[in-house]
Amino acid sequence: MYLLNRERLKQGDIILTCSDKKPSKTIRTLTRSAYSHVILYVGESSYIHSDPEGVHSGNLQRMILEQPEYVQVVRVNDPQPIKKAIEFARLQVGSSYSRLSAVNAGAKFFSKLETKKQFCSRLVAKSYEYAGLALVANSDTCLPQDLADSQRVSVIKDCIYQASKEEIDFALSFNPINKQTEITNDILKSVRKIMGNKIQSLADITSRLIKEPHFDQQVTEIYACSGYLDMWRYEKERNAWRYNANSFMELRLTKQEIIRRAYKELEVAESLLALYKNNLEQYFYIKEQYKLKYAEQQFNLYRQLVENALNHKMTAEAVIKKSFSTPRSENFVATTQAFLLS
Repeated sequence: MYLLNRERLKQGDIILTCSDKKPSKTIRTLTRSAYSHVILYVGESSYIHSDPEGVHSGNLQRMILEQPEYVQVVRVNDPQPIKKAIEFARLQVGSSYSRLSAVNAGAKFFSKLETKKQFCSRLVAKSYEYAGLALVANSDTCLPQDLADSQRVSVIKDCIYQASKEEIDFALSFNPINKQTEITNDILKSVRKIMGNKIQSLADITSRLIKEPHFDQQVTEIYACSGYLDMWRYEKERNAWRYNANSFMELRLTKQEIIRRAYKELEVAESLLALYKNNLEQYFYIKEQYKLKYAEQQFNLYRQLVENALNHKMTAEAVIKKSFSTPRSENFVATTQAFLLS
């Protein structure tokens, strides 16, 4: 079994995959493609894709590949649109999967398209198109192979390695992201019952409530009962070391590995902090401007997430400071700094 090497990947990379399973073989046969699925890497082991469960996120550490030839990574040649493409993809989380459009894209049958819904290659192509980069001639009907063959991407080699037993065990363990996907889909299913099927993503709920605030109480109650507002607790419990410098320093790693991990965690925390602060500011504005209980609920959630990210950031900074303030020879410090830059 194999995993993708996250050290080789960059935000915005497009990952094409296939498998020995029947659905993958059928898609490849019908579309005459080497690949059956496409995902967008958004950084820090996380990706966004569209499958029969809808648009949702995933963790590369849990994406086991059967053979090394079952994956290809391509990178857009122009990095400028990446940030905006990822923003668009995140806004699609929760959108329904369109089996009809996926099938008709293979046949290039343009009259039967559900453009409000998504399938894997359309999601990736639309994300970059929104950011001003057309990877394919028609984003509504593109296939995985169309993205692989795009003149605006380059193949990235040596991105896969054989997984260890520990990595396989982790990949097969309880996955909180699957639970979050289930909760998100349940929220959207409940909201669609009261607000209609035009609600395709979580972002649609916000814009609709601004126009139709009489749904505010019902939507707020749906979120409150869903478990969505408490998903952050799992991360803090499972990875408590991210929020306590002493626990961080006690990880079973060498001193150099501790320092490298701390710098990586600092990067992750700063990225999350920027994302959460942006959402916090948006919900603060909506809360104050439109007096929605839903907006106040989301504001409180992102206030908690910002607090968590700040704690995460300060822990990483404390570990770095402690690591370099501990008495050691000048030679060790020079060696560690050279290691980090390698």
